[in-house]
Amino acid sequence: MRVAALTMSYNEPVWARIWARHYSRQVGETHCFLLDHGSDDGSADGLTVNVERLARTALDEDERAASVSARAAELLQHYDAVVHTDVDELVVADPRRYKDLRAFAAAVPGPVMTTVGLDVQHIVGEEAILDPERPIGTQRRWVRFSAAMCKPAFVRRHVQWTPGFHTCDFPAQFGGLYLFHLRYSDLALGLQRLRRTRGQQFSTPETNLHQRVSDQNFQTMVEAIAQLPRETVPFDTRDGPIAEAMRAVVRAQEGGAEWLSMAGHQLWALPRPFAAEI
Repeated sequence: MRVAALTMSYNEPVWARIWARHYSRQVGETHCFLLDHGSDDGSADGLTVNVERLARTALDEDERAASVSARAAELLQHYDAVVHTDVDELVVADPRRYKDLRAFAAAVPGPVMTTVGLDVQHIVGEEAILDPERPIGTQRRWVRFSAAMCKPAFVRRHVQWTPGFHTCDFPAQFGGLYLFHLRYSDLALGLQRLRRTRGQQFSTPETNLHQRVSDQNFQTMVEAIAQLPRETVPFDTRDGPIAEAMRAVVRAQEGGAEWLSMAGHQLWALPRPFAAEI
């Protein structure tokens, strides 16, 4: 199966390389497309994936969603499917059932598939600073469910993503895809990135407020989440806590309820087969 991976990036010296490394393994580096939104720190230089340079403008989430939707539609003229994520998000097909995203594409015919959203959590004080050159799964053991990361990331048809890429013009359908969000996977890297994003230009002042919080607020949040109870649960979209969380997201979306802030009250152990994939 022909599967393309797509992202947009700006001044991401750590996550752009991790994104390229992950999706090169999943779909092949020649099928990875990074839209570089005017980086001036060299973070897109030297990548072996396809880098498409865009002029730097103030970040406008409506324009970003429209641009990425259009580029994905172009790729679908040549590919069977496109996987789109933010640059700090790694999508994995259940490794107990599928070798990689190409095998998932061959086995699952759904036109749009939504991911199980999981924040990779840094347990500050127990886990060392993240080494970006080593696999994430060898350094982090715990994840937290996040409805906001349940994204329609795998598409076989032209879709129009909404700002933030949390939804599109197609209902949520789950089935074997997991998204690992790395924003909270390391406190020090998170603070470094936050200092960059606070200095970015935004088209409207009320957008992307989560990228402009203070260092203290960010650190307090990461440390508080690290104190949540820990549990080992089956990673299964058909039964158990993950399946229940998926049903809750679908019900909330269908009922028009607030769902983006839904998050787990526990940390779940990252199973070894999944840890080997990120």
